[in-house]
Amino acid sequence: MRAYQFGSAAAEREVVIERFGGVDFSTHPTKADLAHSPDACNMIAEETDFLVKRPGYKKIAQAAGAVYGLFALPGDTGAAVHAGEALYYMSAAGELTEICKGMHAAYSYGFRMNGALYLLDGKTYRKVWKEEGKWTAQAVSETAFVPTTTIAALPTGGGTSLEAVNLLTPKRINTFAGNGSATQFYLDAQEIDEGEVTVTVGGEKAAVSSVNRKTGVVTLASAPVNANGAANVVITFCKTVKGNADKINKCRFAGLYGGKNDTRVFVSGNPEEANCDWQSGLFDPTYFPDTGYTRVGSDASAIVGYVRQYESQLVIKEGGGQEATQYLRTFLMDEAGKAAYPLKQGAQGAGGLAFRSFAALGDTPLFLSRDGVMGVFGTAVTEQRSIRGQSRAVDARLTAESRLKDACAVVWRDKYYLAVNGRCYVADGRVYRADGSPEWYYWDNFPAVCFAEIGGRLWFGAADGRVLRLCERDEIDAFFDDGQAIDAWWCTPDLPLGDWGRDKMVREVTPVLMPYTRSGVKVTYETAEGEILALDRNLDLFSFETLDFSRFTFRCRPGAASMRVRRRLHRARTVRVRIRNDRAGEPFGLLALGVRYILSGRGV
Repeated sequence: MRAYQFGSAAAEREVVIERFGGVDFSTHPTKADLAHSPDACNMIAEETDFLVKRPGYKKIAQAAGAVYGLFALPGDTGAAVHAGEALYYMSAAGELTEICKGMHAAYSYGFRMNGALYLLDGKTYRKVWKEEGKWTAQAVSETAFVPTTTIAALPTGGGTSLEAVNLLTPKRINTFAGNGSATQFYLDAQEIDEGEVTVTVGGEKAAVSSVNRKTGVVTLASAPVNANGAANVVITFCKTVKGNADKINKCRFAGLYGGKNDTRVFVSGNPEEANCDWQSGLFDPTYFPDTGYTRVGSDASAIVGYVRQYESQLVIKEGGGQEATQYLRTFLMDEAGKAAYPLKQGAQGAGGLAFRSFAALGDTPLFLSRDGVMGVFGTAVTEQRSIRGQSRAVDARLTAESRLKDACAVVWRDKYYLAVNGRCYVADGRVYRADGSPEWYYWDNFPAVCFAEIGGRLWFGAADGRVLRLCERDEIDAFFDDGQAIDAWWCTPDLPLGDWGRDKMVREVTPVLMPYTRSGVKVTYETAEGEILALDRNLDLFSFETLDFSRFTFRCRPGAASMRVRRRLHRARTVRVRIRNDRAGEPFGLLALGVRYILSGRGV
């Protein structure tokens, strides 16, 4: 008899993913490597090779207007909150106390120096400090440094120029050497302001007979004694130069720099002089000399921010046309022993876009451009700096966002958080990809419009006036977004499973998960024909604290838990497996994923 020949059973194959990276929105879903997801949301790396659901956030305070700035206060556990047109002190418990009114309804920038917080909002440059146990704020111009512009002058004028005029105040000081007979003293300015002119002779207040404000001549009631060339007459007066104070008041951001130390403040962002910045006095942010300005490149491109790297400062401009986008500022002492900050033009490249996006991730300063997030690279030995893209994995989605100029960023716990339009792009500085860029993650329902690190925790403000704090993973209700569930998922690329031209049967999917006292998972298969829910199951650990007989479990071991998904998928050319947890208050962790399949005989 003729024997029948039976074909051998199709061999079972398996794809295993044991290391998980971030997202890859810029590679086609069929071309992404197994470690990176073309569509993941609200996940983050707990360690360097497995993922967990991100923690949620809690509302700590509610302000009456949009939050434009949130700032840690020196020596205090509270914070300064710029909301609407007011500035508030927020205690650690979230209580808001108004400090001042009249703030600009626009995003603000802050820096700390000499035990005080200084704020730039584009309208008024303010100082915030604690006095007699209470936080106070006022315009810096009210307490600005008064420069001594001329010293050791004769009564008829002359003398030696000492300090430049302070842009923030009209006040100036001239000193003279009395000769025993002169009563008239010629100031170094004419057309001086109305108001009191004060004079001291030998440290004692002297009577003023008259002031000719047009000529700048002050007449005393009696002649000061002859001081034999020493300056014994001190005259304080005011000379307002229109627009001087607004040069600083209208600035929007700052960069601290002084060579090896941060000894001076450089401010910029004034829309009327977009390519100009101004430097402060030594350790004195209340003094901006009228000679201490620099025009950086042409006025066709605005300065956007500052990058501090090693002993240099990079000034980043918007770019456009043929102009360079970076200028290198260094520190040196001139022949007279004065500090100088020469600029050197750098290369043309991607320009900056959002002044609140500048932050350093490790040794790499980052900022947002129209082409994505850029990193500044260089060495401490040479003055050469290069700017390279660092966000290729998310650029396809990030660069399509609207209102990118309003983006804000912060570095916290080795991660760079960039928020815009209710979404957050997170770069993990602990893990880098083969191209040298960090791993990136994507979060939604994250309403940050400004960030601050306060007391070692990450805080942020929202456009609806909420002041929120990111939860620690082990705190109560850590996995709610202000009371709402967090929808977190990770999915594979579109898997051809070894053969583009043949159908496959997926026999089993095995996600390896982290169990928690309350957790769960949904597994779906996605093909060209649609989406199939393959599993929806609890994954709890037994705990008397959260005992619920409706989801009782005997699982007690906190280690990895494998969950076999036995729902089969037939005749699929490619398949995408999505692992999800969208339950309120539940953590979720993904350790590994296995996909078992066989090739069918059906081909193209």
